[in-house]
Amino acid sequence: TPVEEVLCGLFAEVLGLERVGADVSFFDLGGDSLLGMRLIARIRAVLDTELSIRELFTSATVAAVARFLDGGDGGDGDVQTALRPVTRPDVIPLSFAQQRMWFLNRLEETGSGADAAYNLPLALRLTGALDIAALEAALGDVADRHESLRTVFPETDGSPRQQILEGTAGRPRLETAECAEADVRDLLAATSDRGFDVS
Repeated sequence: TPVEEVLCGLFAEVLGLERVGADVSFFDLGGDSLLGMRLIARIRAVLDTELSIRELFTSATVAAVARFLDGGDGGDGDVQTALRPVTRPDVIPLSFAQQRMWFLNRLEETGSGADAAYNLPLALRLTGALDIAALEAALGDVADRHESLRTVFPETDGSPRQQILEGTAGRPRLETAECAEADVRDLLAATSDRGFDVS
């Protein structure tokens, strides 16, 4: 079928094979759970339909996945619900994950101050002349595109809420420092250990 033909191409693409038959298991061809997630993402993008990792494990061949997507093996082949903007409330509550991060941040502040347990530091060595203004603008562009990078959790009477910063308030300020090469490791360690303020 046309769906099987597309799926054969997607299976082959993800597995790095030239061809894939309709009745051979994805996992017999060398697939694993990580490749399975890549396959699911490609199916979602190309066919605009949903398939869970569980469904892939139980319907591991092209033919079985095609039947599942067509609704023949219990699947409903639902197309993803289109994303659309919604009106936000005046006070945006925290998600459960945000509540947890906020609570841990407040708990740490009652001790020795906010720590860097959830920081993910990354150090890069660049050579040549660095255009600091361009780098800062690029960081700002990333923040402009991702609200989660511009979201803080201010409190009112001990109750936190989401506040999404706009404009220059939501763009990170690039901090620069000069130091001797012998001091680079200490400076990186001190920067990585700096706590993150969520309010």
